Amino acid sequence: MDDFSDNGGRRSGRSLFGPIVLIGLGVYFLLRNMGIVSDLNWGVAFQLWPLLLIFLGINIIVQQVRRPLGTILSGLVGLTAVALFGAVLLFGVELPFLSRFNLQTTAEYREETISVSAEDVATAVVTLDLGSLGADVTGLDSNKNVLEGTLNIAGDLQFEQRMRGSEAIISLGENNSGLWFGDWIASGNPPPWQIGLSRTVPLDLTVDVGSGQADLELGSLLLSDLVIDVGSGAVDAELPGGSYDVRVDGGSGRLTMTLPSIGFHEVEIDGGSGAMSLMLPPNMEARVELDSGSGHVSMDARFERVSGDEDSGVWQTPGYDAEGNNSILIVLDGGSGSISIEPQTGR
Repeated sequence: MDDFSDNGGRRSGRSLFGPIVLIGLGVYFLLRNMGIVSDLNWGVAFQLWPLLLIFLGINIIVQQVRRPLGTILSGLVGLTAVALFGAVLLFGVELPFLSRFNLQTTAEYREETISVSAEDVATAVVTLDLGSLGADVTGLDSNKNVLEGTLNIAGDLQFEQRMRGSEAIISLGENNSGLWFGDWIASGNPPPWQIGLSRTVPLDLTVDVGSGQADLELGSLLLSDLVIDVGSGAVDAELPGGSYDVRVDGGSGRLTMTLPSIGFHEVEIDGGSGAMSLMLPPNMEARVELDSGSGHVSMDARFERVSGDEDSGVWQTPGYDAEGNNSILIVLDGGSGSISIEPQTGR
């Protein structure tokens, strides 16, 4: 239906502002998922949000101009907004005109150290909500503590611990509600969190990676359950042997996960838009139950299809035994990202 102005029924211009901004955002996220762009100046851009209101107001004004000129002007306003904010994201405060604004360009980080004693602890439930700095998670050399950490924090440290009988309940994260853009404008280059976990206490572990890089060296731990939420970050995970279940919630980030080399495991994977690589040790047998999404799924030559088709089927290696040791059941709900199951070639 045509839009008309109040002056003689003339048709006013249509708005191209919204579609152009959406296209610009789509191009950014596409380039980010492809690894072409990263580490943009979101903190600086968010501080310039009043400019977006100005562009919206100008767009409303130019829409009143008769077609086709009003539509053309609306498109130019949208392109200008995308170009301006794109330049800010790429170059930040290096842009000369930004020197006139009193912008916060750094977030002040402080170092916090934490620990949880292993005294009287038989098992532990640990939740790690990692920030944008990422984290290195490893096993502790000493058995005195369930958890030790050295963390760089810009907001408020969220650290809780309590006992439920002989089970320790531990949660660790950061609240940046007062620094809503602080994650993107860190002063200097703060190191990732350093977190050590007990090698002797069985752990029910949940890791929410967020937007940072996480190196999860879990191969020496005793796990009773494991959940990894990939988010938009990048994750390298090495899993220990034993008998426990694993759940992976994919996001837009990348995951490389070395599967256990001994024990029986069920690994449930909900794929996202990021790429996933599962490294299968040569001595482990595996069965894959696949419900494929739009992304590409590939498996190494050890796997043979036993039922179904390419999009929804079952594959397994010749020696897989549902009742035996050294076997992994992978329940795979694919997303739009690529997923590969590859032989482990050594570390």
